Amino acid sequence: MRHFHITRQLLRAMAAGTRNPGDLADLAIGHLFTLCSTCRSEYDKWTQESSDGGSPASYTLAVERVIAASETMAEEIAEERQAAKPRLEALLALPRAERLGAIQGAPQEYQGPAIAELLIDESLGQMPGRPRDAMALAELALAILHHSEDSGIVLELHARATAHVGNAFRVCGQLPAASFLLGSARFLLRGDGGGDRLVRAELDSLEGSLRRDQRRFDEAEVLLERAVLTYVGQGFAELAGRTRIILGSVHHEQGNTQAAAEQAEQALQLLDSDEDAGLCLIARQNLADCFCELGRYSEALELIEKSKRGKHLDQISLLRVSWVEGKIARGLGRREEAESHLLASRHGFLKHEIAFDAALVSLELASLYLEEGRTAEVRELATEMVAVFTRQGVHGEATSAWMLFKDAAELERVTVGLIQKMSSYLVRAQRDPAYPFEVAS
Repeated sequence: MRHFHITRQLLRAMAAGTRNPGDLADLAIGHLFTLCSTCRSEYDKWTQESSDGGSPASYTLAVERVIAASETMAEEIAEERQAAKPRLEALLALPRAERLGAIQGAPQEYQGPAIAELLIDESLGQMPGRPRDAMALAELALAILHHSEDSGIVLELHARATAHVGNAFRVCGQLPAASFLLGSARFLLRGDGGGDRLVRAELDSLEGSLRRDQRRFDEAEVLLERAVLTYVGQGFAELAGRTRIILGSVHHEQGNTQAAAEQAEQALQLLDSDEDAGLCLIARQNLADCFCELGRYSEALELIEKSKRGKHLDQISLLRVSWVEGKIARGLGRREEAESHLLASRHGFLKHEIAFDAALVSLELASLYLEEGRTAEVRELATEMVAVFTRQGVHGEATSAWMLFKDAAELERVTVGLIQKMSSYLVRAQRDPAYPFEVAS
C-alpha cells in the first residue's frame, strides 16, 4: 500500500504562498480516512448519528470532500501500479544477468516508485524459501530508485528495499551484513521524521527477526510487540498475525512454550483462514508443536487434522505436517505410526535438500530408536547426516557437530540429553553459522 505524506516541498510552497494551508489538513485527514479503516468506520458511524441530530452541514461536506479527494489519489496510485506491471514483467523476463544493465541502460523507462514498490512486493514473495532471489529483486528496486526523482515516498522505498536486502542476508545466515543494512535503512528515514508509521513497523518486524537470530531476545520482543500494536491500530490484521508468529518463535527459542502457544493462538485470531491460508498453516503447525511439548496431544492432533483439510498445500508444508504427526503419534504411544510419519518427512526433506529440517527429524527418530535400544539405526542416521551436510556444503560448525554426534553413536554413547542438546544447537546454528557446538555441559 502506498501512502501520501506531508513533504518539505508542500511546506515550502505553503510558506511561499503558492499552496493553501488547508492542503495540509486535507492531506492529513485524507491519510487517516483512506489508509485507516478504523478512522473511516468511526467517521461513517458519526455521520449516521449526525444525520439524525442535525450536525453542521458545512463540516460534514468539508470532510466528505477530503475523503473524495483522497480516494481519487488512491485510484491514481492503483492506476500507476497497474501501468508499471508490463514494464516489470518485461524486466523479469530478461535473464538475471541482464536485468541490472537494462535498468542502467534505460533509466527513464524504469524510474519511479511504482515499479520499485512492485519489485519489493516480488522480493517479499520469495521469502523465506529463496532468499538469494529475494535479495536480487530488492537490489533491482534500489537500482530503480537510484534513478528516480527524490521524494518522501522514494526515500521510504529506498529504506524498505535496503531493509529487505538485509533481511535476505539474515535468512542466509550472514547476520553482520544484515545488521548493517537494517541500520542503514533506519538511518535513511531519520531525515523523514522516522518515516511512515507502517514503514517503521515493517522495519521493527525485520529487525525483531534479526535480534531473535542474534539471541537478543529482549530487544526482539520490544520491536515485534511494537510492530504488532501498529499493525493492529492501522487495521492490518494479516501483518499483525504474521508478526505474532515471529514473536512466538522468540518465546519458543527461550524455552517458554506456553507463551509461544499463546502467540500462535493470537495469530490465528487475527488471520483469515481463506485469504491467509499459508500463514494459518504455519500458526497451526507451531501451535500443534507447542501442544506436543506441553503434552496436549489430542489438541495437537485436532489442529493438524484441520491443517490437512487446507487447500493447495505444497509439498514442503505436507512434510512439516507429517513431522508434527510423527510427534503426536509418539506422544500417544503409537510408535510404529510415529516412525512411519518421521521417516516420510525425513525422506522428503532430504529429497528437497533441506538439510537442517532433515537433521532435526533425524534426531526425533534417533530419540525414538534410542528408547527401543536400536543403536544401529541411530548410528546409520548419524552417518548419513554427516554425508548430507558435507555434500550440501552446510557450514563447518554444524557439520562438525554431526561428526561429533556420529562418533558418540559409534561408541554407543548417545543419550537423550545429547539428542536434546544437538537439536537445540541446530535450531540456532541454522541462523548463526558461527555458533560452535560444545559437547561439554
